[in-house]
Amino acid sequence: MIKQGYPWIIINSHDHYKINITTYQNRMKNLTNLSYFVSTLIASILCGCGEDVVAPSPIGEAKVTELVVEIPLTTMGTWTDIESLIKENRGKIIVVDIWSTYCAPCMKEFPRLLALQKQHGDKLLCVSFNINYAGLPNQTVETDLPYIHKFLAKQEFQVTNIVSTETDEQVYAQLGIYAIPAIVVFDKTGQRIETAMKESAYEQTVNPLVETLLSSPPEKK
Repeated sequence: MIKQGYPWIIINSHDHYKINITTYQNRMKNLTNLSYFVSTLIASILCGCGEDVVAPSPIGEAKVTELVVEIPLTTMGTWTDIESLIKENRGKIIVVDIWSTYCAPCMKEFPRLLALQKQHGDKLLCVSFNINYAGLPNQTVETDLPYIHKFLAKQEFQVTNIVSTETDEQVYAQLGIYAIPAIVVFDKTGQRIETAMKESAYEQTVNPLVETLLSSPPEKK
């Protein structure tokens, strides 16, 4: 027969108790859910008291959330943005490398820009200014980003990388340059004092110039 009020317990003719396992497990599961509900209710009440309480999760349902922050390799801009960086960093030597992934000598010289930044740290600000965009038919300012990012991602570390939204010819006209790679150097006052347009420009011109500028005493006010 079945004992009233305890349907998971069966009494046989000898009055020995047998346990219906399936029914018992279901009841225990319900008790676990009830415990979780009570815990959540208590946590909700406590939250109203100004305490930072997190309701407990049911056993076996805990989740780990990973926060991934992606820093973009590049930003889009114009030479006006370079000029703003120069103004914001008065007191530092500024070196701007104008380059393109269509220019093999540019990509050969590029790691030397990074080495210069690594060598001098906060005394110097190195910036890369990409001019892949030529305004060709079916080309937008974003068209070459995959190729630019692929190249930059291979580098040891990153400096400030700006991709021009103006065409290469517009940049040439603004700066009075006729070829790339072109490395432009600004002194601590923001004055443009050198534009090197040749291979091995860092070893022959830029690096020695930067050393000289960094070793020169600050101007008296």
